[in-house]
Amino acid sequence: MGVSYYACKCCGESRYEEYVGSCTTCGKTLGTCCVVNDDIGSDYAYEYGVIYDGSEAQKNEYGIEEDWEEKGWVTIGEVIDDTSIQPKYCPFCTGEEIAQEDILAYLLKQIGKTHTEVEREYRDYINKRKASE
Repeated sequence: MGVSYYACKCCGESRYEEYVGSCTTCGKTLGTCCVVNDDIGSDYAYEYGVIYDGSEAQKNEYGIEEDWEEKGWVTIGEVIDDTSIQPKYCPFCTGEEIAQEDILAYLLKQIGKTHTEVEREYRDYINKRKASE
């Protein structure tokens, strides 16, 4: 039986799987050391998971049947997805941190080019520079 470690996208540190989760909105991997708006104060990532609110949208997304509350299988206010971190705790979703790949995607969209097009242009630029040396 092995132990899995995952890198926090925010600080870059590798942490044991219990202390890392992925944001439900942006998908970035976060360690509990880097969560923001921390009103929980736990080292364990599952504590920052999705809280059941009883909404129809949540019932549909998680496949929760109408009678599950009645049967006590789910309770409003409890964590129903302990494999992820809510976006309100994510430094990327709250704008406190910006990932380099997000900046690149933004700039590519602004100039109306794909990554492949810019990469090709850059390679041409490098080759021309080498040829002129």
